[in-house]
Amino acid sequence: MKNFTKLSALTVFLAMSAHASHVIDLGSQGKTGRFCPGDTLSIDTNGQYIERMLISAEGIRNDGFIKVYADGELVHNIGIPGYDPDYTFRVRRNVKNISMKFERTCALIRDGKIFSPSPAPSNYRRYERERVNNDNWGAEFLEISRSLSNDLQFEADFNSNLWPRVLLPMKKISLLQNASELVRDERSLITAHRSLKIAKIVIDNEDLIERLLSNDHFDYLVSDLLRIKEDILERYDVKEKKVNEKIIELEEELGL
Repeated sequence: MKNFTKLSALTVFLAMSAHASHVIDLGSQGKTGRFCPGDTLSIDTNGQYIERMLISAEGIRNDGFIKVYADGELVHNIGIPGYDPDYTFRVRRNVKNISMKFERTCALIRDGKIFSPSPAPSNYRRYERERVNNDNWGAEFLEISRSLSNDLQFEADFNSNLWPRVLLPMKKISLLQNASELVRDERSLITAHRSLKIAKIVIDNEDLIERLLSNDHFDYLVSDLLRIKEDILERYDVKEKKVNEKIIELEEELGL
C-alpha cells in the first residue's frame, strides 16, 4: 500500500465532506454577509454529529478574529487577514448550536458549510473516544474491521488482497489489544505499542481510504478510521511520520 502521508489530511477530509450526506450551507440559510465586533452568528445544528466546518472569510480593513463555539465551547479561533481564504477545521462532536463571535474588526463571511458524515447502518456502532478505556482501542477498531469485512466480502479482490493484506491484520491487532484491556493499564508499553500499530494500519492503507471515499456510503467508516488514528497519535504525542520509528523504539524496549 502507498504511504498515507502522501495524501494530506486536508485532502481526505475535504473529499469526505464532498460526499457527506448532510451539509448545512450558511449561504442558503442567510448566514453570510458582513459582521462586526460584538456580533454573534448563530447556527442551529439540532444535536447532530458535526465532523468539520469550512468558512470563507475576509477581514475588512484590519486583521481580526472569529471565535467559533460548539454549544458554548471554543473549538476554533480563526485569524482573518484582509484577503479571502478558506478555513477548514474539525468539530467532531454532537452539537446543538454553532456560534461565531467577531472580534477586533468587521468581517465578510462569503461562504460557510458544516459537514456531517453519512449515517451509519443501524447495526454499526460509531466510534466514540469516550468509550476507550485504558487507552485500549481494540474493541473500537474491531467494530470497524467487522463492518468492513462484511461490506467488502463480495469485492473481486477480497480473498486475494483485502482480507489477507488489510482486514486480517486489522482483526488480529484489534483482538490482541482488546485482550490486554483487563490486565494492563494506560502506562503499559505493550498497550502503547499495539495502539500505535492500529494507527499505522490506517496510515499504511491510503489505497483503501481512497477506495472507500469513492463511495459515499462508507463516509462513516472513513471518518471513524481517521478519528481513531488521530486520537491515538494525540494520546501518545507522536507525529504521523514518526509512527514507525516509535513502534521500533517500543519493540526494542520490550525486547520484541
